[in-house]
Amino acid sequence: MTNSEIKQWAKQKLKGNLWPVLAAVVVAGILTNLSFTSTSTASDGTVTTTSYSFGWLFYFVQVGLAYYLVKFIKDQKPVFNDIFHFAKDFGKCLGASLLQALWIFLFTLLLIIPGIIKAFGYTLVPYLMADDKYRGLKIPELLKKSEEMMKGHKMDYFLFMLSFIGWYLLAIPTLGLIMIYAGPYISVAQAKFLTTIKENAEGNAPVQEAEKIEELTAETTEETPAE
Repeated sequence: MTNSEIKQWAKQKLKGNLWPVLAAVVVAGILTNLSFTSTSTASDGTVTTTSYSFGWLFYFVQVGLAYYLVKFIKDQKPVFNDIFHFAKDFGKCLGASLLQALWIFLFTLLLIIPGIIKAFGYTLVPYLMADDKYRGLKIPELLKKSEEMMKGHKMDYFLFMLSFIGWYLLAIPTLGLIMIYAGPYISVAQAKFLTTIKENAEGNAPVQEAEKIEELTAETTEETPAE
């Protein structure tokens, strides 16, 4: 699938399904980016602001969102509670989150770019953890498997996500309202892109993919101005 085909596929897939996907994406986004800021004033009048992030505690929700989105794109009727499906694996999810953060931090000490590349290499970790086929793998093995699958695709992924910048720019004049649609759209397209990479790496990409794309895109004759 080309990037354009994936985007068109995602648009068609969301027709009639926007609100359930929006709910899952918003709640997962809030929890995985949870943080708060505290402000203190010293005796000399100096004001110090400190931010605390707790999103890493909710990595199981990120895995759950991957689980939800994979079910959605495979027509397996996901439900909202799927995003909490891996709460039972809290310890393993937390360990995966911390180990990723550690390696990304260490590579960032070298230079920013190596850290970013390392982070891209771990993009498939939630999708692997959400897949029963990889349940037996230990955390280091999951990280290694993700890097193996993303090898040769990290720049592709970067450019794919960069192509959505128009939607984020539109969020400014629309006061963020455009993201009611763009958030689920980008999430579904991203999940399809990553799932395709994963399936190709496994050697079991759907044989009838082209036919499905043609069927889903047949009704659409014009593109949205900002992809």
